[in-house]
Amino acid sequence: MNSYSVTKAVESDFLSFSELKNQVQKLHIKGRPDLYEKKDSSLSYSEYQQWLESAETELLVVRDREKSVVGYVILDFKKAGDTNPILKNRCTLFIRSIGISEDHQSKGIGKLLMNEIVKYGREKSVDAIELNVLEFNERAIKFYENMGFTTKSRQLELLF
Repeated sequence: MNSYSVTKAVESDFLSFSELKNQVQKLHIKGRPDLYEKKDSSLSYSEYQQWLESAETELLVVRDREKSVVGYVILDFKKAGDTNPILKNRCTLFIRSIGISEDHQSKGIGKLLMNEIVKYGREKSVDAIELNVLEFNERAIKFYENMGFTTKSRQLELLF
C-alpha cells in the first residue's frame, strides 16, 4: 500500500501540476468538446506563480511515497456579501479545480485530498465548501455526493 501526503504546492511542482491539470482538461474536452478548447497547456507558469503568491488562492498537492505529485486542488476564498449586497456575508472555500493522476485513481487519494480540504476549510473558519461539476462527469458527482456534498443550484443551457 502506497502512502500519500497532502502539502502546499511549491514553485518546483509546476510541471507535475500542469500535467495533471492537462489531464483534467482532456476529460473536459472529451465530455464537452463544444465548450473546451484543445491547448498545448491549460496552465501557464506565470498564472501558477500568481496563484502561489495570492492570499485568496491556495494550491495543495498530493505526493506519493517518492514525493511525486499525483493530485492537486486549486482553492479560492470567496466572500458572497462583498460582490452581491442582497446575499448574507459568508466566506466559502471554492474548489476551482481538482485532479488525481489517471494512474493513481481509485486508490483513496481523492478522499484523502477532500478530507484535507475540509480540515483546511474548518481551520480557516469558512461557512461552506463549494464546487462546480459538469453534468457529464457522473463519476465525480457520485464521489462528491459520497463526500457529503449536496446540490445548491443548477445551471441550465439551451444549445443552438
